[in-house]
Amino acid sequence: MCLCGDTTFLPPRPNNTNMLSSLFGWSYGDAAQAEGGSVATFFEEIGLDHNSAFLGVDGATSLKGEIVARIPKITDASQFREARHLLRGLGGAVALREELTFAGLVDPITDTLTLNDKPFNVFAQLGAGSITQASLAEEQAALGPYQEKYLICANRPDNDRHWDSSDPSWVPTASMARRHRFLTTKNLHWQWFNMLVVGMVPLAEGGVDPRVALAEVEEMKAACLRYARNTPGWSEQVGLFVNIFGHNNVNSLFIHVLDMSELGPSFSFQSFKNCPLDQVLKVLREEAASTLVASPTAPAGLQAQQRSGQTRKSATPGKMPFFFTGTDGATSVKAELVGRVPVMKDASSYREARRLLTEEFGGYATLREELIRCGFVDEKSGLLTTSTNPFNIFAMVATGKVDQPGMKEENEWLADFADHFIIACNRPVCDEHWDSEDPEWLGKASMSRRHRFLTTKKLHWQWFNALAFGLVPPSVGGASLAEALNEVERMKAAALRYASKAKGWSSQVGLFAHIFGHNSVNSLHIHILDMSELGPSFWKQEFKNCPLDAVIKVLREELALQEGPNGGLKLVTEAAAAAAKAATEAARAMTENSSLQSIKKNGEVLTLNVGGELMAVSRNILVDMAPAEGLLQKLFSDQWEHARHQVDGKGHVFLDYPPNAFRLILNQLRMLHVTPANEVLPAPNVPWEHRRDYVELAMSLGVYEHVALGQPQWGRGRPWEGVPARKQSWSLCRRRPKGPPPAGPQELTKSEEPLSGV
Repeated sequence: MCLCGDTTFLPPRPNNTNMLSSLFGWSYGDAAQAEGGSVATFFEEIGLDHNSAFLGVDGATSLKGEIVARIPKITDASQFREARHLLRGLGGAVALREELTFAGLVDPITDTLTLNDKPFNVFAQLGAGSITQASLAEEQAALGPYQEKYLICANRPDNDRHWDSSDPSWVPTASMARRHRFLTTKNLHWQWFNMLVVGMVPLAEGGVDPRVALAEVEEMKAACLRYARNTPGWSEQVGLFVNIFGHNNVNSLFIHVLDMSELGPSFSFQSFKNCPLDQVLKVLREEAASTLVASPTAPAGLQAQQRSGQTRKSATPGKMPFFFTGTDGATSVKAELVGRVPVMKDASSYREARRLLTEEFGGYATLREELIRCGFVDEKSGLLTTSTNPFNIFAMVATGKVDQPGMKEENEWLADFADHFIIACNRPVCDEHWDSEDPEWLGKASMSRRHRFLTTKKLHWQWFNALAFGLVPPSVGGASLAEALNEVERMKAAALRYASKAKGWSSQVGLFAHIFGHNSVNSLHIHILDMSELGPSFWKQEFKNCPLDAVIKVLREELALQEGPNGGLKLVTEAAAAAAKAATEAARAMTENSSLQSIKKNGEVLTLNVGGELMAVSRNILVDMAPAEGLLQKLFSDQWEHARHQVDGKGHVFLDYPPNAFRLILNQLRMLHVTPANEVLPAPNVPWEHRRDYVELAMSLGVYEHVALGQPQWGRGRPWEGVPARKQSWSLCRRRPKGPPPAGPQELTKSEEPLSGV
């Protein structure tokens, strides 16, 4: 609905150090399944109340992110009940109010939803009358007496028009039925912004009794049904649905009113979050009957800010308060970054993420505040926390609280870098499934046959993610931009040094970072990949695999600007000189690893996807056997770059050619390659039904002169040592190859020449 235009890790088990070898790649659901019980049982066994600990699942830094990660589907009373129970354990209405205030969605003085441009809260604006939908004036009358309290709203006209479109670009945003409206409230107190918190706000905080809340929701239902009954064209099949906080994309009340007789593809697309209003009422009735109320106390794992009765101040003195735009209902810096920069895999997107943080989101102070609020950073020391809630795996590896069996020897390969960095591994089962295409493993398994992580021993929060590098001022314990660049260069050098010494690694080493927003762990981890054997998970996560070189490029740009017009040319500061020295170390490590060579060699075996069929071929067949100026030779020459080619979902180069014709051409080139230069290769035998495609494709690729129909060819290979040339007998029905044999690796004697024939 649009009205406006790394893996989860398992906490270590107390008294069971064997669990530490199984940390990486586990989700909490996996853990429970492996233990043969439920998630709740598993957390009880490791000493945690799974509903009272903010765990930072999938790197969540907000209640919204935690709820989505823990309850990925809310469509019935059971899941709604679980979400409310989870919220109570994480601090209840008080903690949620603080998150909404932090995001600029709630005014901390009036406790009402804000009506700002940023964040733009569309249903709050409609409820307050700040914006109107003139075309719906008559429809409001269908509410009868309920129009004093509630308002009927419409989707955008183009979304209504595309209600039955199966176009992927429309399915996520189009209306869910031919007749689709929204009911919102004119009461802007924040307790009504979403059904998750209805009836949970303490009376002392301006909330209402659970029985009063129940009566209000019952009245909302009655208003919706009265509208549908009084509006022409609606059938008697009326569906009422809500999106529970976490799965909502607008942070103000909206109830979907649908004519179920004509549903569109968007309804199925959003089915995982369409919770029937009757299921909400069922839970509210249970709570009203049992007088169950929320606890206003936030647990230690989620350090909610104390209410001061003052508006949130700008992180930068002299500037106006900042606010998120609330993209897709974001209530955190992390979610806002994902909404604004959904693909983060190059210098451009990394540059934009840093711009957004510094210019629109309040800078490093806002980011630090978010990490403190959810327990990832200790407010006093500024260091990453290493407790189990939230569980921050790489921080624990860095402090030695988690010891990965078998990694001691691998860390020795870091040599001098071992004083500053640590090599960590994935869970063995994730390594084993590196090439699995099973949806269960995509994005969870290792991204390559050889996949390691580099993390830092520095626990100051400024190093938790590349987004923050060089943004924390030295006056509050941060490193200068030049020092940050120096450190990143050292990370690169350390990673390449490891790969150059590690057993079995090729020279094709890739280094990637997941920028905050797209990261699943809130502590530093540089992905070190052997690019010669990538798995499906790499391509699954390609949208967020940002090369470390892209990070370095942006930091160098920022440093050059910081130093003035000549900064990019001179790099005169002492720290910048240290960065250059670190870059030299990286280059030396790369040389040792042969990483400076071309990423693809002629002898490489390529797997090509040709018109949907996979074909394996040595690249020197495509390069050496094709004419120098032909398309085929240019496609795979020494200047060839994998990134220039279209690839399929598994990373194979995709060629949109007729597969049968291409295979016949490829086989003829193979035979030319293995046929000695003093031998003649008979003309290709091409079935009649493939001849037209064969000729046209060969001419397009520029290889027809080598694979021409009815034309024998001299071989292109080296004469077989010790094996005499085969005698060729020519008849009137066979053609001779044109011209003399090509100059081979050695001179041919007269006796080795093929017979002339008749």
